[in-house]
Amino acid sequence: MADKLIVREVRPGDVQAVVEIAVAAWEPIFESFREILGDDLFAAVHAAPRKEKARQVRAACAGADGALVCVAELGGRVVGFATFYPDVKPGVGEIGNNAVHPDHQGLGIAGRMYRWGFGRLRQLGMEYVRVQTGGDASHAPARRAYEKAGFEVELPGATYYRAL
Repeated sequence: MADKLIVREVRPGDVQAVVEIAVAAWEPIFESFREILGDDLFAAVHAAPRKEKARQVRAACAGADGALVCVAELGGRVVGFATFYPDVKPGVGEIGNNAVHPDHQGLGIAGRMYRWGFGRLRQLGMEYVRVQTGGDASHAPARRAYEKAGFEVELPGATYYRAL
C-alpha cells in the first residue's frame, strides 16, 4: 500500500471527494456529540453539522485563511485529506480538518499526510505545529494518529453548557 499511496496538493477536481470523506469520517463524532449533549442542545449548537463540515472543507480547499491542503490518493482515488494553517501564532502552524475514508483508516495514511504538511509548514518558517481534538471516545482514533505523528504536549480543556 505504502508504495502505491500518493500524497499531493489538492486539486479542484478533488473537492467533492474530500467533502464526502469529511462528512463520512465525522459521522461517529456527530453521533457521539448528540449522545453527550442530548438532542435539543446538539440541535442548538450544531444546527447543520454536515453542511458546516462541508463548508469548512470547501473553504480550506479554496485556500481560505492561508490553508494548505493535501490529499492522499490510492489507486487513482482520493482516500484522505488534511488541512494545515501557517502562522496561527507567529512560528506556529496548525493541523485543521483532516480525515481518512473509513474504509482506509489504520493504514498509516494520516501519518503520510501529516509529514507532507509538516514539510510545507517548515518551508514557511514554522517551528511548531499544533492540533486540537476532542477528548471524547469518538475522537480516540484522531488522538492515536496524532500521538503516532509525534505530538506529546497536551493542554487540558473543558467545554461546558448550561440551559438558560
